[in-house]
Amino acid sequence: MKKKMKRILIPFAAAAFTAGLSLTSLAATGWSLENGEWVYRDSDGGLVTDTFKKSGNNWFYLDSDGRMAKSSLVEADDNYYYVNSVGAMVSNEWREVPNEDGGSDEPDTWWYYLQSNGRAVKGSTDRDSVKISTLPTASGNAKFIFDEEGRMLSGWIDEDGEMLTDEDAWQEGVYYCDPANGGRLAVNEWKYLEAVDDENDDREGDGYWFYFQSNGKKVAEKDSKRINGRKYRFNEYGAAEFEWFADPALSSGTNAGLYYSDEDQCWLATGWFKAIPDQDIDPEGYEDDEEYWYYADSNGELASAEIKTIKGQKYGFDPFGKMLHGLYAITFADNTKTIAEAREIESEDELPEADDSEFVYYFGDSPKEGAMKTGTATLEIDGEKYPYKFYSSGSKKGAGVNGIDDGCIYIQGRRMEAEEGTKYQPFEYDGKSYLISTTGKIVKNKKNVRDADDVYYCTDSKGVITYSGDEKWEK
Repeated sequence: MKKKMKRILIPFAAAAFTAGLSLTSLAATGWSLENGEWVYRDSDGGLVTDTFKKSGNNWFYLDSDGRMAKSSLVEADDNYYYVNSVGAMVSNEWREVPNEDGGSDEPDTWWYYLQSNGRAVKGSTDRDSVKISTLPTASGNAKFIFDEEGRMLSGWIDEDGEMLTDEDAWQEGVYYCDPANGGRLAVNEWKYLEAVDDENDDREGDGYWFYFQSNGKKVAEKDSKRINGRKYRFNEYGAAEFEWFADPALSSGTNAGLYYSDEDQCWLATGWFKAIPDQDIDPEGYEDDEEYWYYADSNGELASAEIKTIKGQKYGFDPFGKMLHGLYAITFADNTKTIAEAREIESEDELPEADDSEFVYYFGDSPKEGAMKTGTATLEIDGEKYPYKFYSSGSKKGAGVNGIDDGCIYIQGRRMEAEEGTKYQPFEYDGKSYLISTTGKIVKNKKNVRDADDVYYCTDSKGVITYSGDEKWEK
């Protein structure tokens, strides 16, 4: 707050201190100027001490030596007052007073607010509660906290109204009077405050976000607090949690958690968000040190271990909530809906065989990143391109086609083709040997077709090989 200087107009009676001095000084009682100091004598001629005396419209204080005090804070009857440079008691204004007795943890000056009766606003004297005072400032009314000696407090204040200055002040403090904002009490607002915390090495900043309610108290030890439409979580000291929070009570039954954005935001993430997996929740994912996409509902609960429809598109999520992106061999639990394991396929050696224990899905980049693919696609594996086909409807929608479809053989979605340059090649499927071409088509009802190695083949109406040899088959 800015120091507000009030111009004091000395009334007629007070003017006698500077004019008509010889007349005043001759008075047997009342005010007199002695040795350059104003004093007040009683009817017995004795000096009046430790009290206020009035002159005109102003009050003046006589100190313990009987001299009129000037430009100082005075204590009288357990109250505090301030007298200006001419000794007049001030009222309805702020005054800054040097802290002559303070220690290293105290400010160099103290601020006081002198009320209409001249008394400084004081805090509670029993020291077991906090008195919050609403007072005028240059920019409008604001709230402040004072101690029992009338000194405006700043920084962290505890439940008993004591100003805290050590490194743990952020933990024990309940209220915060912002020194950078004239000592105003933080009310209905966020504050990012410095906090020494050797137990948290994950944060990038040197503090935490705190929220102060309408009563000035910080929110603390709160699992869910809605502020301006967003949800937050606060630890026992009132610091807003950020990033991952492991919650084993989630209805998904997995080891997923809640995500509270980064430390600059701290709100509970909903909808799509990107983050590095948590070390405790998903150790293997954490080791990758890569960001993954996640999706959370309005309660912050992650989509996990499922294929979920979101805004018309289907997406896959592993048991830890990471969005699947690429080609995966997926194992489902007994209910055929819950993903037990999602194994990414990055090389041809990792392609699964045709069985019922695993299903291959592809989550690509069209029309959205991570959207599940249906129908046909050309996928690159280990630098080679392969044709794939995925079911477009039914209970297996999105899974790779297994079996004979459109005159071709598919294994876990991949279309089987004769090697380039061979023209034709036998392929064993379901206990039978079929003849397939380099385009993947099953060669049906053929007699003596020859491959690149001059081997002859004959096939039946289903493409099953009935003859193969170096010579043509002759009936």
